[in-house]
Amino acid sequence: MLLVVVTLAVGGWFGWQALRNDDSGRTATVRPCVQPSHPPAPAAPGDVHVRVLNATKRDGLAHQVALQLRGRGFRLAGVGNSPRLQATTSVQHSDVALAAAEAVAEQLPTAQLQAGTVKAVTLVIGRDFRHLASKQQAARARAVDTRRASPAPSPCPSAAT
Repeated sequence: MLLVVVTLAVGGWFGWQALRNDDSGRTATVRPCVQPSHPPAPAAPGDVHVRVLNATKRDGLAHQVALQLRGRGFRLAGVGNSPRLQATTSVQHSDVALAAAEAVAEQLPTAQLQAGTVKAVTLVIGRDFRHLASKQQAARARAVDTRRASPAPSPCPSAAT
């Protein structure tokens, strides 16, 4: 009988400790809620200095495109020929000039953004270039870029309070 009482007492004590220190037996891993990063909103054309380079065999193309971009409010940082011919049109930019590069890319239906070490946003016109996007196409591209840059509601519960 004494053995049963001791067993119940010891079992009760361990049970009480388990209930009392329920959290101490588990090591909860707290994961920080990471806010998603958003690309910047595209820059206004008047704030963008763009260099236009012709990477095709079409004479005067960079000059023509530069004049059209200036007519849309962009500022010119230079016009010239690329040292190499290129098949695709690209907008080269530094990491800090992504917003400006997006504003230029909105004007071109086929341009690809390329991060690099250029000093000014540089439009390199490739053989795939046919024409600038229409003003309506450019406006739709700007709306898409602006929506993508707009933050969605926070997935973090603490940020909502």
